[in-house]
Amino acid sequence: MAQQNSSEEVDLGYMFKSIGGIFKKLAGFLFLVIAFVRKYLLLIIGLIILGIILGYFLDRNSVKVYENRLIVIPNFESVEYLYDKTDELNFKIQSGDSLYLKEIFGEKYKAVKKIEIEPIVDIYNFTTKSRENIDVFRILFENQDMKEFVDDMTTSKQYKYQKLKVFIHGKDSKDLLEKFLGFLNENEHFKEYQEIYIQNTSKRLSETDKMITQADSVIKAITSTSTSTNPNPPVYASFNNDFYSIFRYKDVLLKDKLELLKKSKDEVAIIKPVSINYNILEGGFASLKNIIKIPMLLFLLFSFIFFLRFVYLGLKRIAQE
Repeated sequence: MAQQNSSEEVDLGYMFKSIGGIFKKLAGFLFLVIAFVRKYLLLIIGLIILGIILGYFLDRNSVKVYENRLIVIPNFESVEYLYDKTDELNFKIQSGDSLYLKEIFGEKYKAVKKIEIEPIVDIYNFTTKSRENIDVFRILFENQDMKEFVDDMTTSKQYKYQKLKVFIHGKDSKDLLEKFLGFLNENEHFKEYQEIYIQNTSKRLSETDKMITQADSVIKAITSTSTSTNPNPPVYASFNNDFYSIFRYKDVLLKDKLELLKKSKDEVAIIKPVSINYNILEGGFASLKNIIKIPMLLFLLFSFIFFLRFVYLGLKRIAQE
């Protein structure tokens, strides 16, 4: 027992000694930092002042590239068209096709730097659109990993909402994005589709309203018959069954009407913007103003040079010993 206690005391003593050694090293490092700052204080202050002056002039003359985020709905089977046009515009921007870009964005076409597109993944909405989508989902999912299936570009293009990121040099984003959306919505083929879809949706809404009115009439007739005096139980059961069937039928019609009303609101444009967020700057060091960033970089560079010098002298001393 005494031997065990002695062993534990040795272990604790070693642990405290190790912790003490770490604190000594930290204290030594802190002393070196303070000594370095003290020795070169005037030079460091001069670098900071120089950095503030340089940062001020850079901030005054520089224009940042802002990210603009759009959520859109491609209507009338136009999702492939949207992806193709995005790829085409990116190619024209990279190749510097000024004539083509000027027709779309006007004189400030050079401000548009890049366009990105990605789907907003919504498996539930995709699979519940129709029975056919559920069957397609089941077949594809059986032969593919879930994550691969969700991220697959063929599947991704079928989601209702798509996210666009347009990177623009400067804050003149609103006008450029309006021209961009105008360009996307000028396709004659999809304009013809739009007319057909709008007419079809309007007709379906009208027919659905008629069927709802008819269902209400049947429900009213069943209700009034069931409340009349009738001693035959099977007839009551029949009334109850009929009432439930018609009620369920009306519920389906109301859900169909809701979807048609939503569809009629979406069909106002080929590529309908749902939301637009202008002039977003990501957080982090890169988004800091130059008046803060430049002095920090100068100080870090100065410190790094002297750190290398300190390491070099230490290695030289070891080599000479």
